[in-house]
Amino acid sequence: MNDKPDMKYFGGGWERVQPSDDRIESKIIDIHCHIFKRFGTGSDEEYARRSLMFWQYHTRDFTTFWRKEDGKRVEEMLFDYPSDDIYAMPDVQFRMGKYGQGEVTIDGVDYYVLFYPPGLENLDAIPRRMIAEMDIAEVDIGVLQSDHVYGDVNAYYGEARRAHPGRFVGLAQVHEWEEDQTAEANRLEKAVVEHGNRGLYFSVEPLSLNHYLDHIDDSKFDPLWNKVRQLEIPIFWYLDARKQDRVAGFMERVAELDRWSSANPDIPSVITHGIVPAAIIHEIGIPDSVLDILKRPNVYAEVLMPAKWPAYEYPYVEGQEMLKALCDDIGVEKLMYGSDMPFSGAFWCTYRQSVDFIRVHCDFLSVDEKALVLGGNAARLLDLST
Repeated sequence: MNDKPDMKYFGGGWERVQPSDDRIESKIIDIHCHIFKRFGTGSDEEYARRSLMFWQYHTRDFTTFWRKEDGKRVEEMLFDYPSDDIYAMPDVQFRMGKYGQGEVTIDGVDYYVLFYPPGLENLDAIPRRMIAEMDIAEVDIGVLQSDHVYGDVNAYYGEARRAHPGRFVGLAQVHEWEEDQTAEANRLEKAVVEHGNRGLYFSVEPLSLNHYLDHIDDSKFDPLWNKVRQLEIPIFWYLDARKQDRVAGFMERVAELDRWSSANPDIPSVITHGIVPAAIIHEIGIPDSVLDILKRPNVYAEVLMPAKWPAYEYPYVEGQEMLKALCDDIGVEKLMYGSDMPFSGAFWCTYRQSVDFIRVHCDFLSVDEKALVLGGNAARLLDLST
């Protein structure tokens, strides 16, 4: 008996042929990918400066650097600091290099840190490049998440959508830390009405600019939530505050989202980045308090399993077990596939493998259930049937 999968040669190599009764005919939608201009740039000098600030805050707990002078690998946290105050970060002249590298200078010595794929020579990812990646992986639509490390993106996403109809869906970016939330509501309306973005990306990390004194269930955000309600769009949440105590920082935001989702049952939302930050998921798993939120009708989850199991071998049996447990606990109709491309392609697995993790290897899902996770649920949430 031959248990080998059917294969076909496509010119550049071999690929698996899915049996006709296992083939997913509906569109595959990746709810977590990125396009961006060169890191550390923006619509103005302030945007560029803030982007670099967030990148340094992002990499505060990185433990692997290389000395530029001789390429020697250095295994230590070179510029972590004992505070959650973003304004107290040490001056390491954080700057962008090439080939996926950020550069710092510490005590007169230059180092680089690899935080993006080396293939990104100029630290940019233009729309056409992302489409090429999507085509290889057989992804039809990419949903563009909008962290502030990528600069000012609302108009850029609109340009990409118009230049490549049917391939991109943008999530609007706002200044979460600004005190005048009426102004941010207006920014959101422009991003949706003028630029065609279909959701709001809300990250708690920029609340560091207000010393984490704000909470997502504070009344100050009501003008923003009312605008979301008026525009009839979902919210995509990033709940990792990146505090020194990552567990406490995450659980604080979970408690806030619990209160928020209870008070706003008419606004659909998605917990992104695989629900629990990769840095702590092996420590705490998926807490019951998070599962309770996900059981509410208006809350969904991004499946980003390869990001959680990079120390294990593909196809990540441990990740399959966690996904099966999620399906049993909250239902397959609440889950949506995300990749975090182009970041993930260098560190976890190939883009196609991230799709095949579900399409090929999660045998506990039926073909119809795989289609829901790989696109059907996202299409319904984002109204992509039209």
